[in-house]
Amino acid sequence: MKIALCSKENKKESLVDGRFARSEYFVIFDDEKKDFNFIKNNSNTEHGAGPKAIQFLVEQNVNIIIAPPLGKNATMAAEGSQIQVYLQENKSIEENLKAFKENLLNKQ
Repeated sequence: MKIALCSKENKKESLVDGRFARSEYFVIFDDEKKDFNFIKNNSNTEHGAGPKAIQFLVEQNVNIIIAPPLGKNATMAAEGSQIQVYLQENKSIEENLKAFKENLLNKQ
């Protein structure tokens, strides 16, 4: 399972970013390998950033997104790609992953 989060910095201790499609970084956590991959967000365009970000995460084989509330178009793109979206807490990347594993995060 691969889980994507939005991050302000490229380290697992970083706080999550309050923006989805315009976050500084996407973090992809591979639950099997226990590996973090930080990717600079390049889908920071004026229009259509949400669906473009979802498409990028689909290409990375992401199954779960932990993020702030997604916009309508990004939500539709996630649903169409069968990616589950959970609402992040204003905490670190690691703390959000722990909360997810303990079933403490709400689905969007």
